[in-house]
Amino acid sequence: MLIAPLLSAQEYSAPTYNQADVSQVNKINIPEKVKFIAEDDVVLSADYYLGDPLTGGVLLLHDCSHSSQSYAVLGGLLAEQGINALAIDFRGYGASASEDFSHQTIKHQVKNIVSYQAEVAMLTSYWEKDVLAAYNYLRSKIGDQQPISLVASGCSVNEAVQLAEKIRISSFVILSPIMDHMEKEHYKNLIDIPVYFVSSAHHADSFLTAQELFSWNGDRRSTTQVFQGVDQGHNLLRRNKFLAINLASWLSTTLK
Repeated sequence: MLIAPLLSAQEYSAPTYNQADVSQVNKINIPEKVKFIAEDDVVLSADYYLGDPLTGGVLLLHDCSHSSQSYAVLGGLLAEQGINALAIDFRGYGASASEDFSHQTIKHQVKNIVSYQAEVAMLTSYWEKDVLAAYNYLRSKIGDQQPISLVASGCSVNEAVQLAEKIRISSFVILSPIMDHMEKEHYKNLIDIPVYFVSSAHHADSFLTAQELFSWNGDRRSTTQVFQGVDQGHNLLRRNKFLAINLASWLSTTLK
């Protein structure tokens, strides 16, 4: 199996943008607020970053603690490169929260961590259908022939893998994967596609999972980036501004 070299934050750079560019991205690329309907008629919201006509797309999936806003900078950078990006709010989160589905309500009402985990697990059990609905919406925007890639963080990585089991995707960014044994086995059964793994060296579970899946992957375009500390997906993007530049540049390459 051919394995791409381990990249540190210093070893990988994308010359297309500088740090000043990143601070201006959201001022230039303001996303369109869109809505679409899941299989069970629940209305879901998302931010759509408009790229060029007849170009590929990227579906952006947040983790279990944040929302589509995690990808504000990355979505803007992708749009600047002509790539269409859809950052969804899963049901219960962001603009997709409702009286029936609300992560905030769960946090305020549960009395212990066990109850919280059970309630979140029930909420996320709907996410497989939500991801499929989001994919279909993005597909309707860019056409049937354009490639689509996935970006997933934390607990949403498994939802992205489930989509990739059904539908051929072009590439995959995995941030701080939270996966059990069976979920990792599902990933290993996918055909080889380029994957960019991001993790923190001292967040043991996601770091070890990322390294295990990276070693298993056989695509020569795959790579991995490791940061010091314990930050996970959302915080890695927030605290390391160049990470979004790296991801946008790599995704653009794999979509062409």
